[in-house]
Amino acid sequence: MPSKQDDIQDFTVQVVMTVLHTMRNLRRSSMEALPDTELSYPQVLVLFALLDSGEVSMSDLTHWLKIAQGVATRTVDRLVEKGLVERKRDDGDRRVVFVKLTDEGLALAQRNIDMHLEKLNSVFLEVGRNDRDKFLSLLKEIDRHLED
Repeated sequence: MPSKQDDIQDFTVQVVMTVLHTMRNLRRSSMEALPDTELSYPQVLVLFALLDSGEVSMSDLTHWLKIAQGVATRTVDRLVEKGLVERKRDDGDRRVVFVKLTDEGLALAQRNIDMHLEKLNSVFLEVGRNDRDKFLSLLKEIDRHLED
């Protein structure tokens, strides 16, 4: 009989692999929905972060995405070149740079999110309300623990 530690270890491996597989499927869907845009996955994440947060400082963006400043800068550079994001310096402190979606970036990010919502809505329609609530509650609890 496996020990409780072995049981938890096996469960955790299954959870991690399932989450990674789900993320891969969402990523693939994003790439398929945007075939002409040629965005990298980090660029898509920046678009989603800006869609969620609006105009933010580069510092806040790196914190939100949990990536290094240099990675964020290079990613935003590419999005600026594509016309999807714009930068603006803070008038009070020129060291602070804000970024936000352009109209084109907003439309693209929203279209991508809408596609995910459509796919996930069809999945969650098959799941009872109580199970959906438990699922969301557990995801939020796990997220809170991982924030620490």
